[in-house]
Amino acid sequence: MAVARARPHESVRTTRALLLKRIEYGEADLVLSLFTERYGRVSALARAARKSTRRFGGALEPMHTLEVGLEERPKTELFMLREARIAVPRLGLIENLARLEAAGKALSWARRAAPPRTPEPELWDAVVALLDELTRREQPIEPKRLLAAAGLRILATLGWGLDFERCVRCGKECPRDQAALVDPQHGGLVCRACGGARVRLDAATRDRLSRAAVTGAAEDLTSDDAELASDLVDAVLKAHAGLE
Repeated sequence: MAVARARPHESVRTTRALLLKRIEYGEADLVLSLFTERYGRVSALARAARKSTRRFGGALEPMHTLEVGLEERPKTELFMLREARIAVPRLGLIENLARLEAAGKALSWARRAAPPRTPEPELWDAVVALLDELTRREQPIEPKRLLAAAGLRILATLGWGLDFERCVRCGKECPRDQAALVDPQHGGLVCRACGGARVRLDAATRDRLSRAAVTGAAEDLTSDDAELASDLVDAVLKAHAGLE
């Protein structure tokens, strides 16, 4: 008895995606790392993408939200990219180096944090919201402050949020008007009785970071806060994701 085979277009699944990385493969192909709304982080092969710009219409660029058609292939983790178009262009990012750098950092965090083939809707929403905010022409808040607040929220969505209120080892609460020591590798504050940590937060800084981690709001963060928060996010991702 003959078994009906699915036509090629019937096996293609459409999803929104962000391009995280592209690697040249063979004479004309590209292997892409994509953070997708539907599948999480995946790798996909784009046939002849370097040979013909018409094949994907110049869509294979970072920063934009893409709409892609992916075909799953048996016995391999590599999807086949069948189609791609720009769904949400973000040309405004290119006009400002600080915005571009912040967007690139956010995508690098997504590449490190997103598990393979596992949808992470909150992470997707957080990254897309940051990219949209960075694209706004009238932007009253520094890009690095927006990035820092988003980074702290991203950690929370993944279950890796830093605890700025109590010692992560003994559970003792730290009074809001006191300085504290934070260890990002262990997830938050470590009191001196439990060994302490190298990074010291004064009370005001700790309060601002704590509020930003809960709300994702960047308004109260200072430029120094932003640098510190980004370093903390990097350290947490290194500890949990095991990637540089």
